[in-house]
Amino acid sequence: MHNESLLEDRWSDVLSAVAAVIDVDETARLRGAFRQARGVPDAASLLRLSLVYGACGLSLRQTCAWAETAGIARLADTALLERLSKGSEWLGDIVASLLARRVASPGRERWTGRRVRLFDATTICRPGADRTTWRLHMGYDLGANRIDAAVLTDVHGGESLGRFDLRPGDIALADAGYPRPGAFRPVLAAGADLVVRIGWNALRLLSADDDCLFPLFESLRLMPGVEGEFTVRLDDHDPNLAPLRLRLLVRRKDAHACEVARRQVRQRAQKSGKTPDARSLEAADYILMLTTLPKDQFSAGDGLALYRFRWQIELAFKRLKSLLDLGELPAKRPALAKAWIYAKLILSLLIEDQTAEVLDSFPCGDRFEPPTGLSMAPDEDADLLF
Repeated sequence: MHNESLLEDRWSDVLSAVAAVIDVDETARLRGAFRQARGVPDAASLLRLSLVYGACGLSLRQTCAWAETAGIARLADTALLERLSKGSEWLGDIVASLLARRVASPGRERWTGRRVRLFDATTICRPGADRTTWRLHMGYDLGANRIDAAVLTDVHGGESLGRFDLRPGDIALADAGYPRPGAFRPVLAAGADLVVRIGWNALRLLSADDDCLFPLFESLRLMPGVEGEFTVRLDDHDPNLAPLRLRLLVRRKDAHACEVARRQVRQRAQKSGKTPDARSLEAADYILMLTTLPKDQFSAGDGLALYRFRWQIELAFKRLKSLLDLGELPAKRPALAKAWIYAKLILSLLIEDQTAEVLDSFPCGDRFEPPTGLSMAPDEDADLLF
């Protein structure tokens, strides 16, 4: 479905979907997005202009020309810039309301009655920038196959599980950018569990029974099989708190994957003008993960396999960037950039909702319910998924 068809032929459907979760006129007034007409007749028209500019790939001038031709609004591109900039926080409220509806009606819980949530972030750069300008942090409900959280920050907003609300029974999956001292306790306090990939030197791991450092490399060399696990304690550098007891899950890569990973370590070191660390080269042969999942419910193999689903959020980012051009930010002005990004997210969420309705409407008979348990890709594809 083309973005233009949603905003032209089916604009009434778009407006109805947004109006179902938020009072468009009242929130626009409270946020200061719409107080006087001045060429734009109402808040709904301002929302439409925002989506056309953000989601349809038009410039400010092209958006103004389209609006005048369609009889929707009449204003100059400089005036539109100001209107969209003032409406950026309002558009963010609309994104939050669409996501709140999803949280209120979560997807099916397919794994021992628990909701699996994936967390990651992607970067967005303004025109001409040689580094990150914005960072979009997202949560993904695996059972429902949809985005269920989004937080937009500038370059200083680091990846953190603390940005997301978790509820009892959730399983949080995150990559190596998330583990840091103090990051796990809020997850556990919420009654959730986590599966997080780590680097060999990301955290201070202690042995299970004393305060000595956990002998990581000695343990890896003595591991008899391809997969294994160790009990460790995590020191999060707070003398008032006892170290957390966790499970360290390990998987040894095959020969090809090891060589690829070592080559990447050498390339990163060369780019920084350094000699590769021998420990980094050795650790490249393994996948290391920390988890709080109970051992009697999830074996080491189950925990390692569950992490492979994390790629679903990578695919969600890919869809945003390839189908909705999220990575092609045209705006340098911060407020306008935020309006553009939020417009992309609004349209993406509406498209996901519509797609879910189609997929849930089977042409005949009852909907097929897959069996419970972990359904994995064939073993020969495992290294590709990690």
